[in-house]
Amino acid sequence: MNASSKPFGRSERGRASTILLVLVAAVIGVLIGMRVGDRDVAAPGTETASTAAATDAAAETEEAAQLWTCGMHPQVVQDHPGECPICHMELTPLRMDTPRPRTAAGAERNVKYWWDPMMNPPYISREPGKSPMGMDLLPVYEDEVSAGAAVVIDPVITQNMGLRTAKVREGVVARDLRLAGFVKEAEPGVRDINLRVSGWVQKLYADTEGMHVRAGDPLFELYSPDLQVAVEELIALRKRASAISGAGIGGSIAADLRGAAVRKLELYGLPREEIDRLARMETAPGTIMFRSPITGHVTEKMVVQGSAVEAGEKVLRIVDHTVLWIDAQVFEQQLGLISHGQRVRASVQAQPGQFYEGEVTFIHPHVSDMTRTALVRTTVSNPSLELRPGMFADVHIHSMVTERGVMAPRDAVIDTGQRQVVFVMVEGGRFEPREVLTGSAAEHGMVQILKGLAPGETVVVSGQFLLDAESRLQEALRKYLDERKSGNASSGEHAGHGSGAPVPATSAAKTGAAAADGGDGR
Repeated sequence: MNASSKPFGRSERGRASTILLVLVAAVIGVLIGMRVGDRDVAAPGTETASTAAATDAAAETEEAAQLWTCGMHPQVVQDHPGECPICHMELTPLRMDTPRPRTAAGAERNVKYWWDPMMNPPYISREPGKSPMGMDLLPVYEDEVSAGAAVVIDPVITQNMGLRTAKVREGVVARDLRLAGFVKEAEPGVRDINLRVSGWVQKLYADTEGMHVRAGDPLFELYSPDLQVAVEELIALRKRASAISGAGIGGSIAADLRGAAVRKLELYGLPREEIDRLARMETAPGTIMFRSPITGHVTEKMVVQGSAVEAGEKVLRIVDHTVLWIDAQVFEQQLGLISHGQRVRASVQAQPGQFYEGEVTFIHPHVSDMTRTALVRTTVSNPSLELRPGMFADVHIHSMVTERGVMAPRDAVIDTGQRQVVFVMVEGGRFEPREVLTGSAAEHGMVQILKGLAPGETVVVSGQFLLDAESRLQEALRKYLDERKSGNASSGEHAGHGSGAPVPATSAAKTGAAAADGGDGR
């Protein structure tokens, strides 16, 4: 048993030794491999650690710079999640990845964001594509956003936007005023026929209102006992003066009496020619003829044939229409362009192609509280009587504002009611907003520039509202970044447009105000 057990024990011990040697070799191999692996990846391991640290720092920076906006109101931008102060929707994070397209010149530029300026508020995205309106989004580059108040636009995009420019020039500032006038009777041409003696209208010649009479035409025949007695006295004195010859006392008295009789008839309203005619008669007529003192139209008739009249009573009114007035209402802001003696040209629809020349003879000293206008009167000659009272007239007044002034197209000025802004094209394809002071409107769509522009500068006359929106967006972005940099921005005081253009809430308020007063909220 012992002999047989010994060989068995030696075999087991040899087998165990073999297994132990294999395990030791395996452990040594693993240790050597680990040391070699550590030696081989030591440098890359260092780089990986630094890269991870940089990645963590970038993630922290990106997280710190993460902005949140409202999909319904892209003008609202915050640096923390929350609700939209307008619609109370949950804010969504902005994506900060930025594509890098190339310009037409081939230089690589960083695109800050893509936007559709035609939408209100503008639609802004971090990626190219189309807006909800189906318009292609336009790129806005970082150097454009940081260019200050000026807007930098690629020439190709400028052409696609349809921007048109014009030169500021210097010249004569004049303006044509076109006013609505009303033809009326000139008051100096109105004449009333009043009687200074009582009687009866025996025969009426001017028996129709509106009829035209000439100077010397008969108006009516008046029977008046007082007139008959006065005419009889004149005839008797004439006969007595003829019977008394010489220059004695009798002749002198007769002449004085005759003169007194003539004066009496003059006081009754008879002209000297009619008195002389009556003096040559043998007996006084039964009626006395009254004639028209002027040429004109009978506008009022207070009597009919056979009417009894009293002394001082108005019988007829006659108006001379050879000279008429044209009254026009002028707004108070235009009164400075009109002065006394200014030449005026008027026309009426009844006489197309024919113009009536006149001059300003009266400017009313008061402005109407209701219409904010003042009356301006023009006196025109009407010898052919083609103009008639009551007609409407187109009144043209050419006014000279100044012989030398700076002028720009009226379409170039964005007027908010409180300020006027134009966009001036400067070097490098930049468009600079500039505040100006406008004066009087000039001819051919021009406006006088009192301050802010110089002759020869180029201004935008079409598409400037797109530039204005871009300029306001860039200005809001600068304010927002400055506030963040200085640490003065609070979490609830920021707003912006879309997914990459932070804008302060104050700018959003200005934008809303701009929609109400003309589109410029800067």
